[in-house]
Amino acid sequence: MTKLKDLYQAQCSTQTFKKEELEGLTQDDMQILMQLVETHGLYVQKDQSGQGTLTVSGLKDGVNQVMQLINICLHGSLRREVRVREEEDLYNRVSWCILGHSGNWERLPKTANHNLENNDVAGGIVDAQRIQWSVNLQRMEATGPLPGHTAKLKRLENLSDFTLPLYWDNMAAGESLKVVALQPSSAEYRTVKEAFKRTVQKTVLKIERVQNVHLRRAYEGQKKQLSDKNNQLGGASEKLLYHGTTHDNCDSIMKTGFNRRFSGQNATAYGHGTYFAVNASYSANPTYSKPAADGSALIFVALVLTGIYTLGQSDMRVPPPRSDQQPHDRFDSVVDKIDNPNMYVVFHDNQAYPDYLITFK
Repeated sequence: MTKLKDLYQAQCSTQTFKKEELEGLTQDDMQILMQLVETHGLYVQKDQSGQGTLTVSGLKDGVNQVMQLINICLHGSLRREVRVREEEDLYNRVSWCILGHSGNWERLPKTANHNLENNDVAGGIVDAQRIQWSVNLQRMEATGPLPGHTAKLKRLENLSDFTLPLYWDNMAAGESLKVVALQPSSAEYRTVKEAFKRTVQKTVLKIERVQNVHLRRAYEGQKKQLSDKNNQLGGASEKLLYHGTTHDNCDSIMKTGFNRRFSGQNATAYGHGTYFAVNASYSANPTYSKPAADGSALIFVALVLTGIYTLGQSDMRVPPPRSDQQPHDRFDSVVDKIDNPNMYVVFHDNQAYPDYLITFK
């Protein structure tokens, strides 16, 4: 009997797995592990001293299989960790987007982003709404589960200190300004045109998107600053407003932004800043959008950070303080009237960004 027991013991082994080895195992891995333990009639003992070890005892063959399984799982865990890091790193540098049914570009999740970048699309991609798409990278097109359901794809390469807005086109290395003529068939064109036409009856000849990296970076910085400052009071309060311009000034605005030093060319009724109108009809007036020899005129659709505002006055060169106790805490902009303003005036050049240029007649 003792001999038989010795023979059995010779065929047995014990293996202890450290807490660090077990941490890489998923719930599914642990389930498979316990099934293996049961199949081979192994004995499992969890550490009670708080070190988190797991000791497996029994026939060598069974214990060896448990070791192999844990090694395989650890390699899988390591691969998953590496993949997660790769996806995260790529996501900061490159944005793959899909054109949503509303006409807005939507950023794809990190896994789809990684698969598209590495041309690993045989199994398709999954978007943020968990919809499965098959992909044709040559056509930069994705096909959804419904018949005839296709969507455009786009790749944007971000700068180290600036993430391109999703609706922009990609820009070449070193390119800081790009003016993109919108296709009249696009949802983006229709949205800008419809807003303009609500108050202006003239014909839209062209709409261009202004992609200026330096101006947009400065604008986003100002937006964050105002959001933090006005955290409890509505944040930066970004609005789409209009600014009429001339053919002479148009290039300068696209390259260097709105410059309050030029204020006073048309009006200073509410202060010496840059003026933006709520309705396109005001800025489309020939006084502000001075027509060229061919009759065409220009108007900017601007992103403006209006923040907290007060009533403007003609002698203002900066907004007034919000309280006498804190003279350095000023309003962010001024208006023509407090209730439903028609006009906003800003005194900080980075507080407005020339988003689109409309040519009309």
